[in-house]
Amino acid sequence: MTILTPGPTEMNYEVLKEMLRSVNPDLDEEFFRTYRETADMIRNIIGMSSDVYIMSGEGMLGLEAAIANTIAPGDRVLALSNGVFGESFADLARRYGASVDVLNSPYDEPFNAELIEDVEKYKAVTFVYVETPSGLINDIAAVSEKIRDRGPLFIVDAVSAVGGVKVNCEELGVDICLMASQKAFSSPPGLAIVAVSKKAKEVIERTNYRGYYMSVKVWDENLAQGMFPYTPAANDILALHKSLRLMMQEGLERVYRRHEAASKAAVEGIKALGLKLFVKDERYSAPTVTAVYSPVKPEDVLNFTWRRLGVMLAGSWGPLRDKLIRIGHMGYTAQRAFVAEGIAALGAALNNSGIEADITRAVKAVNEVFDSYGL
Repeated sequence: MTILTPGPTEMNYEVLKEMLRSVNPDLDEEFFRTYRETADMIRNIIGMSSDVYIMSGEGMLGLEAAIANTIAPGDRVLALSNGVFGESFADLARRYGASVDVLNSPYDEPFNAELIEDVEKYKAVTFVYVETPSGLINDIAAVSEKIRDRGPLFIVDAVSAVGGVKVNCEELGVDICLMASQKAFSSPPGLAIVAVSKKAKEVIERTNYRGYYMSVKVWDENLAQGMFPYTPAANDILALHKSLRLMMQEGLERVYRRHEAASKAAVEGIKALGLKLFVKDERYSAPTVTAVYSPVKPEDVLNFTWRRLGVMLAGSWGPLRDKLIRIGHMGYTAQRAFVAEGIAALGAALNNSGIEADITRAVKAVNEVFDSYGL
């Protein structure tokens, strides 16, 4: 069985083994050092020198924590949206009482930064770096130019970007960077990772968030005493620590190059099957996931690849639910063998549905891309 979804992903056996260790995170000083080292590695990966919090909960917890800690009723928020998760950010802000303006851009194109004006009147701007449901990576640098140094917090959902593409939060002016363990870090689901700039910490100090579980203030108070505000998901953190160590041993530049190769290989394989990418310009096909129009009912494709071939691909969400098939190639699965298997499985599903697809040609296209990268 092979999981080729855009998270949760397949995991390296060394990462899985970490889940078997017995540990009491509340009493074991060595575990607290492991937590600190894990946070340090994440800081290094995202280019942010300030605080990182590893909270027990799926990635959406991080998005909510970002809003909860910084937004009070009546605060103005600008949500930049060209996808399902851009809309989710706007909804979260409304749930916390914010006055939300939404700038919409087409789902199949990078967000149009020229739409952004007068950001000074907002307390925060929310943005999604990689829209996983559409397989699109946005031009974060162009958006950053319109926001940084103009007042509002720049809150970025980088859940499906970090680990698959180089991110430097301080260069981009990102104030809160949101991540999750089960995406390009290829460790178990269950951890929301929240990186917070000094500027954001100042806003948090002034915002009267009265909750506990997600409170950055509560985390700071406890970490300063060498303890956690609640018993953390210790085995998930051990697995994440191992996954990050493996990334560092491989070298981040090679990791990013491997994702670039995987993305281009998936695109070429898709084209060789005679299918059409969802994104208009393949340069903005995400390094971690490729989305393609399905010529038959997506459910039929997914059922065939999983039940008959043991390969799990993904459909999509929201308005794209009945249109797209997605192949994940993030973290551990950003490799030749996994991409080739996904493309071959998709081709077999098409043939089973009566649509002629040349699997041999498609797999050859995948291999040629990886050969060109020397991977």
